[in-house]
Amino acid sequence: MNDILQPPAERDLPAGRAERMQASVLAALQEPEPQHPGRRVAVLAAVVTTVAAGAVGAAWWPFGGNHQTLAMSAAELSPSLRDAAEHCLAWNQTRWTPTDADPRVQEVTLDNLAVATQHGDDSVMLFLNDAGYVTCELQAKRLGRGFTGSIGSDEWKGRRDWLPGPVEILGMSSSEFDGGDVTVTGRVSARVQRLVLEHGDRRTTTARLERGTFGLVSTGGAVHPDAQLVSYDEDGDELGRSPLYGTGEVGCYVDPAGKVVYQPRHAKNEPSPVDPAECVPAEPWGR
Repeated sequence: MNDILQPPAERDLPAGRAERMQASVLAALQEPEPQHPGRRVAVLAAVVTTVAAGAVGAAWWPFGGNHQTLAMSAAELSPSLRDAAEHCLAWNQTRWTPTDADPRVQEVTLDNLAVATQHGDDSVMLFLNDAGYVTCELQAKRLGRGFTGSIGSDEWKGRRDWLPGPVEILGMSSSEFDGGDVTVTGRVSARVQRLVLEHGDRRTTTARLERGTFGLVSTGGAVHPDAQLVSYDEDGDELGRSPLYGTGEVGCYVDPAGKVVYQPRHAKNEPSPVDPAECVPAEPWGR
């Protein structure tokens, strides 16, 4: 019993939060209140969720309903999330032709899974290899078998080791044009120790970070057009805000050698001319 109640290290929690939660839970468990059995069940549920979310490996809300599964590698996939990942890989193998710019980008397997997250019927995952990345989001069909969703990929193009700021979104989908239920995946710099999606109405969803990547499926209600990804360092200080919706434009960023690795683009998706001297340093990828 004592081992179960010891909360593991959890980088998503501010300093001291785990200790305060543990003390509160232990006090509640020791407090005899037979006239309020529901309160004790709620506290026990919180203990299970805290332990599962902090452990390295798959985690889930064990009481049905509003559950979320998190995985950091193929070996840690739950059966439902493994099924989703295998559907993504099957889609990936059938949608490309030999004329693609770099077919190595699509040569991903479960061993290339960087992060995967599932909430209810929605899943999102990110696969990485030396040539590029593949993102996939899908929804399980409520009636019958199968999935619907989308998949995308791109080459690194010299950007593998660099980011346009603390956060880079690699894949995103939403149930509405500019809101609703959202899935997001991408990369973060070494400075980022916590990443939160602010829905635009004071509600939030915390992303799962793993080896410089992140994945999240929004929970707790719709996301609004002014939603933002907010990153924090290990001291809890805010590093930056990235609008979830917008033009997708990035500024101009250079690597330590002065080479432009990110730059704005024209409406036809052509790179805009830039002066490297006017760019800012790109951030190292925190993998």
